[in-house]
Amino acid sequence: MKIPKVPRCLSPNVYPEVPEGGWGWAVAVAFFMVEVNTYGVLKTLGVFLEDLMREFKETNSRVSWVISISVFVFAFTAPLASMLSNRFGCRPVVMMGGFLMSLGMISSAFINGINEMYISIGIISGTRNSHKQHLVLST
Repeated sequence: MKIPKVPRCLSPNVYPEVPEGGWGWAVAVAFFMVEVNTYGVLKTLGVFLEDLMREFKETNSRVSWVISISVFVFAFTAPLASMLSNRFGCRPVVMMGGFLMSLGMISSAFINGINEMYISIGIISGTRNSHKQHLVLST
């Protein structure tokens, strides 16, 4: 029986040895910090919920969709970030995630309506979260 060749971008990274000497704790601490920052940024929009409702003259439900879209995009693009990291390496993928985060946050400063916020924070900044999280998981 012949084993089919799997393209590199779809196959997992297999390491010959497990790192020793406390490296696992460093990865665990780094992952904790990434999670705190990732979800911290998403959840801080709740602090500004009333201000955003007043600014855009929208309901609580319409403003809350910003966070919901961002969390959905975050979860939906995580496998894509994993495949891109296997294909191109972690560094360029995380740099692209940082660029998307900056683009989404800077563009959100110039928006005029809640629909634009859905795109800037919900979609653009949501994609960067999965890229950032994958960096720690792949080290």
